[in-house]
Amino acid sequence: MNIEISYRKRALVFKAFGHPVRLMIVERLLERELCVGEVEKKLDVSQANVSQHLLILRQAGIVDYRREGKKRCYFVVCPGVAEELFKCMKRSVK
Repeated sequence: MNIEISYRKRALVFKAFGHPVRLMIVERLLERELCVGEVEKKLDVSQANVSQHLLILRQAGIVDYRREGKKRCYFVVCPGVAEELFKCMKRSVK
């Protein structure tokens, strides 16, 4: 793999964490798997907005989904990594 491509992919992950709503989504998904409608209700954000943020998180490889009938239920791909990143963020914000 080209080094530049590797860094671009890493930058995409950090960019995906660069929005408060996406941080809230990941934090809720660390608690448990949620379908789009559940995320919408928990965050009081429109379904279209939630879907847009989930797409960005999915493209960055942070979340993925499984189908449950017609619903898409999302989960964090590497929860341990996300939890450690959140711990680091909380320490740096103090």
